[in-house]
Amino acid sequence: MAVSEQDPAVPGDEWAARVDLAALYRLAVHYGWTDVTSTHISARIPGDRDHYLLNSYDLMFHEIRASNLVKMGFDGSRDREGGVLNLAGHIIHSAVLSARPDVNFVIHSHTRAGIAVSAMPDGLLPLSQHAGFVLGTLATHPYQDSTAAADEGALLARDLGDNFAMLLENHGLLVVGRTAAEAFTYHYYLETACKIQVDILSCTDRPKTIAEDAMAALHDWGAPSAGPHGAHQWPGLMRLLDETQAGFRD
Repeated sequence: MAVSEQDPAVPGDEWAARVDLAALYRLAVHYGWTDVTSTHISARIPGDRDHYLLNSYDLMFHEIRASNLVKMGFDGSRDREGGVLNLAGHIIHSAVLSARPDVNFVIHSHTRAGIAVSAMPDGLLPLSQHAGFVLGTLATHPYQDSTAAADEGALLARDLGDNFAMLLENHGLLVVGRTAAEAFTYHYYLETACKIQVDILSCTDRPKTIAEDAMAALHDWGAPSAGPHGAHQWPGLMRLLDETQAGFRD
């Protein structure tokens, strides 16, 4: 495993959060979840009630590493000059992290399949195991421009409630996690479920759905109470990044 070149001025627990967050950005590249620079992922800084970590809006996700993540104040302040403020990211992530002290990572994406399903009248359907994993903890939120609607952050956090995943209608996906691994896992299953649904509905308007009793077992599998999820897969994902996207730990 690669060794992180830690900034000696940064506490060890903050550096660990930086490495995990940088890994999430690089995994978004690997899995095709990026939208140039217009999506965002955040991490709470352990032991710091006033700040969290976010990307600079001018960096492509393959350029993000532990050291160039921005320490954001929940009041909108930044720890460095230069770069471009990710305003939409700040509005969304500061609101969610403030409202949900039980989670530490937030992923928001504009994937093609995620937007497609978010615009469907019935949202995500019980068509796959992947859908079953998230449907028991899935909320929805109507479209608003986060930079134009003054109350968007508060309403988004309200609609998320205590769920770990959300369809942002006509907009995309949002997931949260207690760990980076869990946030990745919820996004992976939600995005894959959306891809599967788009594939199925492109072939038939009478899809078979999973029976309610079988779906209940899938809900139990993906329930937050059964987590934090993703711990077994996370070391392998980190090895994948060390082999293909070296430098994210620096």
